Amino acid sequence: MLSLDKIYTQLSYVEKHGLLGELQRVYQRLPETTCEKCSTCCTVPSPAYVIEFLNMFNYMKNNLSDKIPDIIERCIKFYFLELVDINSKCPFVDPEENTCLVYPVRPFTCRGYGLFDKGDVRDAREEMLRLAERYKKEYDIILPDEVVNYQLPRCGRVKVVGGKKIMPELLEISIADVARLESGLFPMEIVDSEYTFVPFPTHLALTVLGEGARARRHRIMKEYLDSGSSVLLNGYVEKYRSYAI
Repeated sequence: MLSLDKIYTQLSYVEKHGLLGELQRVYQRLPETTCEKCSTCCTVPSPAYVIEFLNMFNYMKNNLSDKIPDIIERCIKFYFLELVDINSKCPFVDPEENTCLVYPVRPFTCRGYGLFDKGDVRDAREEMLRLAERYKKEYDIILPDEVVNYQLPRCGRVKVVGGKKIMPELLEISIADVARLESGLFPMEIVDSEYTFVPFPTHLALTVLGEGARARRHRIMKEYLDSGSSVLLNGYVEKYRSYAI
């Protein structure tokens, strides 16, 4: 999505124009919550806009320098295997503590999980069925049924501090404001197409991986489905794990 040199250019732009501060104010509209930190909501990483990724990237660079190699490794594996490995989960979850490493800067879709009625949660099943059909037709890849049919459980363990009532329109209005901030970086037609609205870890993987590696995604998916591993993927992990950001 953004190469490393473009990330720093964009970071300079959003900081100069106060866009990260505006993003934080949008986040603050949601009430403070508590949960049991079971990481169920991290099974399927939430999508995020580029401006949210820039916010996370800045935080990671300043606060998680010692953990960056492991995060990059997990993001690379997620990028290649998310559609073929049911055990894929958000790479920003600390595997030892089972907590979110970027919790202070998590994207809006993570913040809204568990707060809204089921009618406000997007059911991705039809989208996954279409995706599975496309992979079969274009790449001769049959996505596993457990991946295609998986639906993220609705969470009843998120509690609003103080019992504050949440207006149903809050999510829709706020995510529209995040999209408005995104339009400061990209033309509105690109924002409206949701081209920049991808899983949080995918942003980092696309920054790290070269074009040649990204072009081999389907080959790695096939290797993994055939044998449960991929020599090519292991090579990319070794190559990019120590990528300097």
